[in-house]
Amino acid sequence: MRATCLIPVATLLLSACEMQAQDLEENETNPIHMTTPVPGSYLSAATEQGTIEEFWYDSHDYTSASLPATRKPAYVYLPYGYDPAKQYDVIYLLHGWTGVAQEYFLGRSGTDRTGLVNIFDNLIVNGNCRPFIAVSPTWDKDNQSKGWGESTDEAAVFAQEYVRDLIPALETHYSTYLTTPDTAGILASRAHRALGGFSLGSITTWYVFEQVFAFTRMYLPMSGDNWSQGMYGGEYHPRETAQFLADLVNASPYGKDFYVWYAVGTEDVRLPQTHNQALAMAELTDTFNPSNFSYHMKDGGRHDFNAVYEFCYHALQFFFPAGMTNGVEHISGNRVSGVPYNVLGQPVGEGYKGVVIQNGQKYISR
Repeated sequence: MRATCLIPVATLLLSACEMQAQDLEENETNPIHMTTPVPGSYLSAATEQGTIEEFWYDSHDYTSASLPATRKPAYVYLPYGYDPAKQYDVIYLLHGWTGVAQEYFLGRSGTDRTGLVNIFDNLIVNGNCRPFIAVSPTWDKDNQSKGWGESTDEAAVFAQEYVRDLIPALETHYSTYLTTPDTAGILASRAHRALGGFSLGSITTWYVFEQVFAFTRMYLPMSGDNWSQGMYGGEYHPRETAQFLADLVNASPYGKDFYVWYAVGTEDVRLPQTHNQALAMAELTDTFNPSNFSYHMKDGGRHDFNAVYEFCYHALQFFFPAGMTNGVEHISGNRVSGVPYNVLGQPVGEGYKGVVIQNGQKYISR
């Protein structure tokens, strides 16, 4: 497999070259983490299976100044043994262009459990993740496939629906860490909330990051860039895009308390947009560094759900590790005993720099 040349950053961003994928290993000058395939058993039905529910909530068409009312579905994965007396972390996953809300969990037909649901079940059954709730909503106002122009218009304003309508309705209906459906309540529960998306869903994720950054702690953009500098700004204006994102993070009181798990496949048609932006962000180490940002690639990964499954498999273990808290402790010097793991769940040695999971906590190894 071959991929776009990744280093050095300064000469890469808008140039073209090639290198072998096996050369894309992690080191101090290369911010890329190569993902590993989902184990085959995780794609099969687990011994304990969660359930999928259809959840309807009231919203508005935020593309119109008159804000006409609409009622929308979201599909909700509840882990096996879901207990309303307990509190659960939540991840929202946004589909791509021409997709629909049920696609992640039940396919386009809305009738068949997908491999992603099996991955959720197996991650929890095998102790890789603590039980969590996953939500598949849509940024389309009526859950119907649209033309590119209308879809991008709707994606650009989904952040308003996300914090005004979806989070308050869903997280008070299910047992989550949200105690009050107001701004204070959403901010207080942000450490237990993740948002991700694929393709145009990734672009929507970046819109949410841009417009309502504070309300979500963990972000999983897959195969898509931020458009603050124009459409495909991550490809054509990567440094300006990265600086824009850094500025908004630095202006927030939560600028030291977030995580972006950015990902794309080496053969994805959206590689230039994602890749250029990711490397430009990685240059701004005062804002985006191993304590809050990582960049991941699937060797041979294309613009499809195979890549999405692999990225979710790894990111969920990092976001919601079993028996561990979401907090990241800033430490230096010697670490406590126990084997440390990196953002892919792989053991690391003493010289590793970045976020490690060890003895029930996440640490920054400097």
